[in-house]
Amino acid sequence: MYLCCNARQRGLLRCAAVPFVALAVGPDLDYFAVWFFDYAADPRFSHSLLLAVGAALFVKLTLSRSVTANLKLRWLLAAGMSHPLLDLLVGAHPVPLFWPLAGGVSIPAGVLPSAGSLAFDNFYLWRNLLIELGVLGPVFALLIAASGRLRFRELAGWTLLVLPAWAAFLTWSIALAR
Repeated sequence: MYLCCNARQRGLLRCAAVPFVALAVGPDLDYFAVWFFDYAADPRFSHSLLLAVGAALFVKLTLSRSVTANLKLRWLLAAGMSHPLLDLLVGAHPVPLFWPLAGGVSIPAGVLPSAGSLAFDNFYLWRNLLIELGVLGPVFALLIAASGRLRFRELAGWTLLVLPAWAAFLTWSIALAR
């Protein structure tokens, strides 16, 4: 989101981050149907690339007339597709990326941990959130630093400093039982 809505980049406003966050979080809104109506869609078509592209196009067409910031379609598509692709990296269950055409897609080894049950008293939810932050945080920080036009030496120095912690979190994540 920072890369898309950085105020230094072409004058985008901070409020322009709202559609990007909505597109990234949107696929999990089907949990409300599970929690309140005891409905469980199988497969969870909200995690398909078709729905991600459709939602990004809808946001682009809806906000193109009302928002002064120029929201680039490629960034809206990236935000919409980020959630299903990150869920694919979990590797715990197949993700219906190509719904309605095929079954779920999965990778043999997960890189990110599964949240498990979404309950506040679930120890594994909080542990796995910490692991996800340890795996994804340095990657995103590196992208942000690279977009900030840091000199190569500064960027290399920060990368070498963070690399051992990132490797430890990645190893911890991959070693978890799926």
